Amino acid sequence: MDWIVISVRADGEAAEAVSELFNRLNSRPDGQGGAVTEVSGFDPVGEDHHPVVTVCTYLPADATDTPERQRQIEEGLWYLGRIHPLGEPRMRRLAEEDWANTWKASYRPLRIGRRFLVIPAWQVEEIRPDPGDLAIVLDPGMAFGTGLHPSTQLCLMAMEAIVQPGQRVLDAGCGSGILSISAVRLGAAAVDAFDSDPIALRATEENAALNALPVAIRAVVSAGPDAGDFWTPPARPRPAWDVILVNILPHVILALLETGLHTYLAPGGRMIFAGIIEEREPEVRAALAEHGLTVVDRLGQGDWVALVASAR
Repeated sequence: MDWIVISVRADGEAAEAVSELFNRLNSRPDGQGGAVTEVSGFDPVGEDHHPVVTVCTYLPADATDTPERQRQIEEGLWYLGRIHPLGEPRMRRLAEEDWANTWKASYRPLRIGRRFLVIPAWQVEEIRPDPGDLAIVLDPGMAFGTGLHPSTQLCLMAMEAIVQPGQRVLDAGCGSGILSISAVRLGAAAVDAFDSDPIALRATEENAALNALPVAIRAVVSAGPDAGDFWTPPARPRPAWDVILVNILPHVILALLETGLHTYLAPGGRMIFAGIIEEREPEVRAALAEHGLTVVDRLGQGDWVALVASAR
């Protein structure tokens, strides 16, 4: 079988939006996402000088629904390009024996914050982390949070200062599991996670397995506080987490506050809110104050903001 490859160059901020579009319109038969991410622009020893991010998806060339999928993808990219600058989409035909590995050759480890090192799964044997590195092994082909987006990076940097050994951590909207895995690397004694998308849960579980973690991540399908055992365990105390991670878009943050996610914060705990575009920061701050939360720290990168909050 031959494949039609659609590829788009984007910065880290736009790359995950393009990935979401590709995953939605071209999911694979096994249920995984249909986007893969290439990162190039490194020097020969792997230092990141001028990274170039390319997001690709592969359509079976001879499938009857391919023309319609291609049209929908092109239309979706046009609309995304009105919101954030994207490179011109490129399309080419590729033979089956070449498609699976063409993108992996250019992907490199990614350093985030002071200690995190994100390593592509197929480079584990080649990469030797420095002493003190907190390695996170990911398969970026799953494309649910690769570490490229500023909001994910801000969340990881905030976690370095907040997550302490022995704490309980909740990852709200876990995606690829990058934040859950990072919490374990920082010494969390228990890490729970939820996402409304079953594909995201599978990605979290598979990436957790790649890391051979000393603490198991408990992940469930949920849209937030509900009547499930995750939130109201039978014959057990109501759960409370020392750190709650919320790396989601502002309208979802507001919805989670309305459903009471903040009420699961342990005394003295912290919530990290990322995924906030700067122009919506006042709206999110107002919602936090309305629900009894005080912002104690702010991190920024480009147009993106992360807020650290505690209960009053």
